[in-house]
Amino acid sequence: MNLITFAIGDIHGCFDKLQSLLTACEGIGAGRRDQFLFVGDYIDRGADSKHVLDFLIRRQIDQSDRFICLRGNHEEMLIRAADKHRSDRDLMTWWGNGGEQTLESYGVDDPSDLPPKHLDWMRSLPLQTRDPHRLFVHAGIRPGVALSSQSAEDLLWMREPFLSSEEDHGVLVVHGHTPTPSRKPDLRPNRLNIDTGACFGGPLTAAAFSDKESVPLFFITDSGEVSTPGE
Repeated sequence: MNLITFAIGDIHGCFDKLQSLLTACEGIGAGRRDQFLFVGDYIDRGADSKHVLDFLIRRQIDQSDRFICLRGNHEEMLIRAADKHRSDRDLMTWWGNGGEQTLESYGVDDPSDLPPKHLDWMRSLPLQTRDPHRLFVHAGIRPGVALSSQSAEDLLWMREPFLSSEEDHGVLVVHGHTPTPSRKPDLRPNRLNIDTGACFGGPLTAAAFSDKESVPLFFITDSGEVSTPGE
């Protein structure tokens, strides 16, 4: 049976949208072998970062071959802010980018007081994963640099020149990080942005892929709305 992969954009503490989206994906993919691939930014800005991490960690433990999670720049900022050798800048950079909401969701005053299990999980997350047709990363890549030589900084933080590049990267780069102005996935010949601004009032979106070709079969949102590329 062919595998269907649901790649899911930035969650940012929107636990209700995550639950609704997974329910919609599981319904539409019923009877097919499936997996879920998350491109990072599970925390900050939204109200339920703790519940999001509790859920994803539990699912990864129970179904490690079905739930794949990448690290986003917000996880990276929190890792730095929670480190015992952090600088004031590390702490304030994270706090000013939605960290305050994460502290509230955990009921603590300092990121170093988050559960060690959650911090260790974030530290363990990979920065990228590949299949024959696609490269999945959080932010993007640096055009003109071999995929095997991309820096962690670029994978986590890249915007330009990646977003405006028309270069063929050899695979479709699937990413989040930069919310789309249209609140719809942004599919280009060389990349797909699936950050549709869930924490800013947009939907949480998944792109469904087969294991046969690079382009998505369809998109689905947490409200259950399904669309095809080009709609």
